[in-house]
Parts: sequence; structure tokens; C-alpha cells
Amino acid sequence: MIRSLIRVFILVIVISVVPSVTFSEQANPSEVVTFASLFKIKNINIARNIVLEIKKKYGIKDVIKERVIDVLARKYHTSVEQLQQIQPVMINIGTLAPANTPWIKYAIETTIPFLSWETRGVVNARIYAGGVMGEDADILRKMRLGELQGCGCTAQGFMNAAPELSVLTLPLLFTNYSEVDCVLGRLRKDIDDIFAKHGYILVGLIHTGFFYIFTKSDITTIDQLRQQKVITTFGQIESTYYNELGITPIPIAVPDVLSSLQTGIINVDIGPPAWMLGVQAFLYLSYYMTPPVFYSPAAIFLDRKQIDQQGKRFPPGLIDNAIILYSDFMKMYEPEWRSDIVSFENQSLNAFKKEGLKDIKINDSDMKTMKAAAERTGKKLAGKLYSKELLNNVLRETNKCRAD
Repeated sequence: MIRSLIRVFILVIVISVVPSVTFSEQANPSEVVTFASLFKIKNINIARNIVLEIKKKYGIKDVIKERVIDVLARKYHTSVEQLQQIQPVMINIGTLAPANTPWIKYAIETTIPFLSWETRGVVNARIYAGGVMGEDADILRKMRLGELQGCGCTAQGFMNAAPELSVLTLPLLFTNYSEVDCVLGRLRKDIDDIFAKHGYILVGLIHTGFFYIFTKSDITTIDQLRQQKVITTFGQIESTYYNELGITPIPIAVPDVLSSLQTGIINVDIGPPAWMLGVQAFLYLSYYMTPPVFYSPAAIFLDRKQIDQQGKRFPPGLIDNAIILYSDFMKMYEPEWRSDIVSFENQSLNAFKKEGLKDIKINDSDMKTMKAAAERTGKKLAGKLYSKELLNNVLRETNKCRAD
């Protein structure tokens, strides 16, 4: 009896010191590694968590051999072969994201292949990148006309689709990406619900990036900035903030930014470094100001009515389940996607420095002026773009995240 107790005690000790990353019996290393390789997931723990979630939610023993559509087919008393005879669901998604950037790369290499794989081609998605479908407003219009079913939108489309969420782009709201990720995590259900209220399915929430002010001239004060030809592309929050600073901006459509810099219509641009690098706008600028002024979210969302319409070809609820699967996968994969966007932003800033661009630090006095203008902007637009309650929720969660 004593020997048995000793063996049990030793076993408990051994189990307690095994690292938490050790693969459980539910997800063996080979299965997880194969899954990660299939969808080019670099973080093995993220791949493992996704595998475990699929196993738990759908009762699948081996995620490589069995796919979610197999489970759904049994649930709806049909077969995969019968489902494949029906015209597949095709989700056409437009985006401004330039080719070969992290915003688009992971959709093409990871999330879309996952959707097609798990549904065995019953549901597919296709990306129209680089602004070939126009800017965000054009993509949203084409969604209303039924020409597109989804948008990989920058903050412009994000705010047009769900205007109250423009609160997340208030100037100087966030100081780093840890705060952003924390706040988005805390408010994710609210964000999902707001998109749903407007008729959209939010399937992915990533970063466009922090917006820096880029200039042609060596500008060291706000007074000097007021004398420049400053662009505005970001919407009412940006233009209101500039007005609070005494700046009269020039509205320019995103596709026209490069030509406007080339011709001198503007000499101050504002945007995420990765985008400035991707479209080569930085070649016409010499300085950038720190810290960045705005945070810009990016979102992948679908038109609920069109998805429902295509879903009518299938057993009721089946396509909804497939979209939920897609959304669940995206939420679990988002940390890796966001991390690579942040890394690309840092690489872009380093590339600018190598090309001779210099960073300009905002002095303490001007920083106080900018923060005061930011606070006035937030209060001024409360009750117009977003509710005071939502503003207070965002500010409260931001302060909590900053304190943690």
C-alpha cells in the first residue's frame, strides 16, 4: 500500500514539472506540425490551440484526415459529395492592401486556404488586392450592389461600416500595440455586436497600423506644421483633430496620395509606415514625427444578407456553421497576423532610416498641446459619431490595460 502511494506521489511530481507546451494526447506533435505546415502558421502553440479547438468543438480525432465539413454533412444528414454538387459559396473580398504585404499575405496563404480545406471547396473566398476594386468606400458600395461579399478594410471602411467604432481611432488614444491588443480583446464581443447591428459578420480584426506624420521639410513645431499642405484621408476624427490644432487639411483620396506628393499638392502625409513603404510614398518625404498620432484598425467583414442568400442553396444553418468556423479560426490566428504586421511596421521604419529619413521628436510643450486637442476631439464627437457611453468604455478599458 505504501509503495503504491509512493508511486502515485512520484507520478504527480513528474506530471507537475512537464512544461505546459508539451503536446497532450489529444493533439500529437505530428498532427499539429502538419496542420501548421499546411496553413503556414509559424507559432506552433497557436496551431496547437486551433487543432485542440477543432477537435473539441467538432469531435474530430485527426484534423488532417477528417475535416469540419465531414462533421457538418453528418449533422445535416447529407454527404460531402452531395454538398459538392451544389454551386459553392464564393466570397469575393476587395481590399486596398498592396500585394506582398502582411495585410494580404496571410489571407492568401493561411485563412482562405483553411476555409477551402475545411469545407472541401463548399465555401471559398477570393481576394482582389491592391485597390483594384477601388478604395474602401467603393468596396462597400460594391458590397451593397452584390458585386463583392466582403471587405478587407482599413479604418476608412471600418468606420464607414460601423461609424461608432471610429472611437478606436481617436488621436493619441493608444501608446503601443500591447494596449491596442488588450483593449480589442476586452471589447471584442461589443465590436462583433456593433458590426452585426449594421448587417455585417466580423471575421477578422487586425491592424492597419499606427499613423505617423511624414513631411518633406524639417518641421519641429506645430506652428511650422500649420504652414504646410497637410493631407487628410482618415475621416472626420482626423479632420476635427487637425482643426483643433489650427491646421486646415487637404482632402485626398487614398489612391491619389502618391500623385499628390509627386506634384506638390501636399507636402505632409500621414499613414502607417508599412503602407508608405508598400506604395513607395516615402520616396517623396524626408522626415517622420514621433510618437505616431492615430491607431488604425483593419477588419475583414462579410455582408450578412449575401452570405444568407448563398446559404439558401444548402441545408439551413450549414453555411452559418462554416462562417463561424472561419471566424473562430481567424480569432485564434489573429495574434500571429497582428504580430507580423507590427514587425513589418518596424522593418519599414528601419528601412526609412537607411534611406535617409529622419525622425522628429515632438517636444514636451507641443505634446501637451496635441494631447489637449485630442481630448477635445474625443469629447466633441461624442454623441455624433459614437455614444458617450462607448467613449467612456473605451477610455476605461484603455486605462485598465495601461495599468496591467
